[in-house]
Amino acid sequence: MKLYIKSLLIASALVLTSCDEFLEKPDTTGTVDQEAVYSSSKNAFSALMTCYKDVLRHGWPGGMGIGHCTLGAISGEVGRGYSWHGSYNIVQQGLSVNGTDGSDAGADHYGNNWKFIRECFLVKENIDNVPDMSETEKAYIKGEATALIAFRYMGMFYRYGGVPRVEKSFEASDDLTAGRETLEGTLAYINELCDEAYGLVPASWDAANTGRMTKGAVLAIKARTAIFAARPLFNSSTPYLDNGENNNLICFGSADKQRWQTAIDANLAVLNWAQSNGVELINTGGAGVGRPNPNAFDDYATAASTPGSREIILAYKDNNTYSSIVNFINCSANQTTNRYDTDCSGVLTNFIENYYAADGSDMNWPKVGDSTPRDGSDWIANVSKLEARALADIKWGGHDSKNNPGVYNWQNQGWSRGGYAADKGKGDVFPNAIDGDKGCGERTKFYYKAGSRLWMEGPIFRLAETYMNLAEAYNEIGDTQNALKYLNAVHNRAGLPSITETDQTKLRALIQREDAIEFFQENHRYFDVKHWKRADIAKGICGGEMRMLQFNIKNTAEATWPYDAKWVETYWDAVAYNSFWSDAMYLEPIPQTEINKGTTTQNPGY
Repeated sequence: MKLYIKSLLIASALVLTSCDEFLEKPDTTGTVDQEAVYSSSKNAFSALMTCYKDVLRHGWPGGMGIGHCTLGAISGEVGRGYSWHGSYNIVQQGLSVNGTDGSDAGADHYGNNWKFIRECFLVKENIDNVPDMSETEKAYIKGEATALIAFRYMGMFYRYGGVPRVEKSFEASDDLTAGRETLEGTLAYINELCDEAYGLVPASWDAANTGRMTKGAVLAIKARTAIFAARPLFNSSTPYLDNGENNNLICFGSADKQRWQTAIDANLAVLNWAQSNGVELINTGGAGVGRPNPNAFDDYATAASTPGSREIILAYKDNNTYSSIVNFINCSANQTTNRYDTDCSGVLTNFIENYYAADGSDMNWPKVGDSTPRDGSDWIANVSKLEARALADIKWGGHDSKNNPGVYNWQNQGWSRGGYAADKGKGDVFPNAIDGDKGCGERTKFYYKAGSRLWMEGPIFRLAETYMNLAEAYNEIGDTQNALKYLNAVHNRAGLPSITETDQTKLRALIQREDAIEFFQENHRYFDVKHWKRADIAKGICGGEMRMLQFNIKNTAEATWPYDAKWVETYWDAVAYNSFWSDAMYLEPIPQTEINKGTTTQNPGY
């Protein structure tokens, strides 16, 4: 049974009861319903699938606090969206304690974390009551529920810092005034949950149960948590902003290199599991270690985009064509399905500058302040020079999609809107700018050879992350040889020649660049750049000038709309808008409604 969740929701009479917000009085009116849920293995398993659906969506469309757009819209990957989008409001004003566009604060939904954790505890606490389920199955499900709790805590750890420690489903008679645990205590709790889950879930599942928690997924939770614990935002003697007596909620109070070694050990454990369970960094080129992979496009696109690829450790699986996760994309067989979230979310120049040319050199894009625009022939030439990942990730303006070729709506001619920041007749004049719908192109990453398929499987953990975590951590402890080994495994897979830099500071920048490219739109960059404490975070990443390539189309009757790249007359780069940043935004705010209860401490600066 594939873990496609659309068909696994149970009837309303069997829905688990849960509190709307943590620290609010739980609804205990559904006791009879709860007994019905655990009266059969079928119903209980459906309850578990509801936990998967709710918990793993964290950060994906529909699982963010804001109701529209993606985390990439507030971390310099893509445009801010429309004026009514939560991402647009954050770009304009910063994160809010009162929420916007469906959130209860910031870019997350703090209350949903506790709601979904409670769902998992209810499964864990009641699964022993199921009469027609083996003890082995019950143990697996307890492990899965525990792993899902750990996953949500991991996400809260790098979003908020220390958060309340919850060890059961609350009842109305319980004390609901728990305050926040320290950062150290939250880290310890995640590790405890992972250790417990690891002892219960299997190393792998058969094909019929693809998508369920494995020992590898549990190790990946522990490994990602460890890498965030080692990064400078938390791994410091002083916090990013002073929080008085509550500094231990957002900072460890010491800069300890041992945390990097802990991250290495945790990620090596993931790699060891992978080697024994058929999970690998996909590289079919046969070019040899350290050489560019001739099959780079197919291998990267397969790894990141193909449901069930052998690089995936855990994915968010949802085959609901009309779920809001579909709004993550731009290309689809039904344009009305996706325009809701993706218009005004084209790819920014700020981000495309990360991509390499196919020969490993840096690309030469127009710059703000150029004295003249570039000829359209330069646009065509530049797109032809790009590395494989750039062509798999983006349908570049005026070009067909390389990721899903031969499907009408993924071709330039099939688009109901032009593929540029400016269309013919809009009157853009160099060096002016408009905040264009499509920027330099649209996102196509998760639809390699997808045909007309609209649903996607969002990668949560894939093995490339393990390699990049190891590259980062080895560089931080001064082991350049191993840092380059793991970095180049990913870099070479992308068809690029090996990186040889040995200076720690310069190599750190190259590792961070590789992370940006490899995990475009996979919900990494928003958190990575903050926990790295990037010096340029306010200068074109989460804040500062956001740039879009601008295009003028030849004024000729032959240049029919939408436009082929050959009709680009000139193009240039320009600032489309400015994005807000303050140091408070290194972590998300706790909702003001929670603070008003007097039991929870706010993060500093809000």
